[in-house]
Amino acid sequence: MKLRMTDRHENHPPGFTLVELLVVLAIIGILAALLMPALARAKNRAQNTVCVSQLRQLGMAVRIYSDDNNQLMPSAESLPTIPMDPAKPLPRICDALSSYAGRSSGTTNTSGAVFKCPCDTGASYYKNEGSSYEWNSDLNGHRIDETRHSDVKIYSITMVNGEVTQQSEDQKTLLFPPTTTPLFLDYGEFHPRPPKLGKNVVYMDDHVDILALPPL
Repeated sequence: MKLRMTDRHENHPPGFTLVELLVVLAIIGILAALLMPALARAKNRAQNTVCVSQLRQLGMAVRIYSDDNNQLMPSAESLPTIPMDPAKPLPRICDALSSYAGRSSGTTNTSGAVFKCPCDTGASYYKNEGSSYEWNSDLNGHRIDETRHSDVKIYSITMVNGEVTQQSEDQKTLLFPPTTTPLFLDYGEFHPRPPKLGKNVVYMDDHVDILALPPL
């Protein structure tokens, strides 16, 4: 028996209508919008984990460096593009520790990747300064785990109507406790965590923490 044209059409399932397709696309868009913040938070947590791991490696690299250099820490610029003494610029910290960064992670890899925070994309400190992490140049040449800086003199002057009426001199010792003295910290607020600043810090005792805001 020959099939009629209408019979062949009746054997095929009906397709989606334009309205149904638009509804499906709208649902997909809503689900994507709901998932995006969660995915962004997961990405930020992953990047922060990498940053913390790299800072810990750099803290270990400083300790290994000091073991090879009579317990002295390296001397390097805090901001290589603006040296403290332009006439006698110090090396970049990434260069001073280049042969120790790989060793600190148990490998022979001396790549500078450990100096690059995955969130350092805007100002690109890594590109300009050689590191996403700022070296604490106050520690230049000091002994590792040293708890005090050299003594400094503080002068106090009291003036009345533009004339000096009182002048005093005091000598103080600057303390550098290992648990609160930073070795490296993020140049920028790469990991914002309101109300705290978005900076990670590795301290002289090798622990990594969030940079705490000063009390109000």
